Amino acid sequence: MAPAPLSRRHMLGLLAAGFITACTPTRREHGAAVPSDASTTASSPPPTTSTTTSPTPASLSADGEPPFDRVHPMSGFVAFGDFGGGPAQGAVAAGMLQWVRDGHRVDALVTTGDNVYDFGEPRLFEADLMAPYRALQATGRPLWATLGNHDEAAGHGAEQLAFLHLPALPFVKTLPGVRFLFLDANHPDDPQAWWLADRLADPAPPLFTVAVFHQPVFSCGIHGRTPEVITHWYSALNSGKVSLVLNGHDHDYQRFLTAEGTTFIVTGGGGRELYPLIPGCGAPEMRVGVVKNHFTGVEVYSDRMAITAVAIDGSVIDRVDIPAALPTP
Repeated sequence: MAPAPLSRRHMLGLLAAGFITACTPTRREHGAAVPSDASTTASSPPPTTSTTTSPTPASLSADGEPPFDRVHPMSGFVAFGDFGGGPAQGAVAAGMLQWVRDGHRVDALVTTGDNVYDFGEPRLFEADLMAPYRALQATGRPLWATLGNHDEAAGHGAEQLAFLHLPALPFVKTLPGVRFLFLDANHPDDPQAWWLADRLADPAPPLFTVAVFHQPVFSCGIHGRTPEVITHWYSALNSGKVSLVLNGHDHDYQRFLTAEGTTFIVTGGGGRELYPLIPGCGAPEMRVGVVKNHFTGVEVYSDRMAITAVAIDGSVIDRVDIPAALPTP
């Protein structure tokens, strides 16, 4: 009888102990990127990976976990924000559908807020939240959303979450290998900070943790960084227990990497009119800044989270891997 495949935990343990050598760089984040001062797509971006077959679930290892696999993602999702009723909303939705047709894994749609413009009106829920993504959701993919300032402007935020069959913020969603912590940055307060700290104290967290909320921690756009979010949540978000923070609010794409190794992405190009980037932004350095309507595709592997930002013309405007943390030997 063939031996059971090694699990992610066993393989990462062997990497950490030095018994085997990783084939990927050991930096916290690595990948091909647009220069930090760019506001358009870099010339000749790396081609988007495609395959003609969909990922298939692998057999479980001896300890009941999925086997270590660098080729087939165990889960995937697309993230986008600031879209409802915008002139490019349909094009972004079509781009995400093409991403799926190209063979990429998408198990859920994740929004970073400002889903319904201008005031979160319930009469627009169907048109803004459902109709553009109907083909993507035909196979049962859920749409998980946080709320932006436009969603809550007239007090309809709770109705929007109920329409999407979601609980009140903050809440947790999971896919294989990744946990999502959805927060309400319209009200960045201590109770949510305590909730966040409690979730991050889990002694056996999944491979990756992604925090999702609207107003950005860092931004070189016209809204800039959000001081209240930094005051209440930044220490937890940058504690080494969060792999990726996804925000919106500024209508563009930006990526930041802190000295401690946390990746922060603004993905607010989901369909509304775009905003310019402001030069001379403070630390941390903006690694990538692109003013284009786009979505961000994320695929979760045993050893990394692969992030690809794709503009509506199909060009790749950013690509980066976030390696999985190695367990302590």
